[in-house]
Amino acid sequence: MRLLLAGYFRRLGYDVEEKESAEDALQPALTGSYDCFIFDVQMPGMSGLELLRKLRERHIHTPTLFLTAQDKLEDKVAGFEAGTDDYLTKPFEPRELELRVEALLRRPAREVELQQEGESQRFEIGSLVIDKRRHEVTLDGALVELTPLEFQILERLASEPGRAWSRNDLLDEVWSTEYEGYQRNVDPHINRLRQKIENDPKNPRYVLTVRGVGYKLNDAL
Repeated sequence: MRLLLAGYFRRLGYDVEEKESAEDALQPALTGSYDCFIFDVQMPGMSGLELLRKLRERHIHTPTLFLTAQDKLEDKVAGFEAGTDDYLTKPFEPRELELRVEALLRRPAREVELQQEGESQRFEIGSLVIDKRRHEVTLDGALVELTPLEFQILERLASEPGRAWSRNDLLDEVWSTEYEGYQRNVDPHINRLRQKIENDPKNPRYVLTVRGVGYKLNDAL
């Protein structure tokens, strides 16, 4: 599978480096320059989850996709908790993987575009502070550890408190894609975000659900 995918993406014009194990991939991932990672979860020795955690601990925020046969909800939650940006289960269509990789590759360019627009670098909503320059979120003065994707979603919501963002709005802003297969992927990230910033995630105070539309950041705090 690894060799087939490497060949597939090389034919599309990508430069691809592939490794047989997480141990073999760790040092190149730490020291090299890559635009995207595709990891399996189950690999010889170190798992893909362990590999990604080590990279995120070293502040390697390269967009990452898990391509795996682990398809249970708890497996996906574990992947997002480890810091992945997307999760695709086997069996899969190569074209779908290609589109997801394209979306991940567009994210850094979108971040630069937003910075160049001169938007505000700091948002304060109640006790919640989002600092874009520092790429930090604090709640009641305490630092909140978010994945890069969770931070981007929260920053987008905070850019217009009270605005109802549809899932497609968030996909367009964060992933820069309207690819239909992504739509429900917003929900797990929102749920994980609520777990980190809400005292009672089931009755959120900050990230509110707009029934029939999507989500918004509470502007009445």
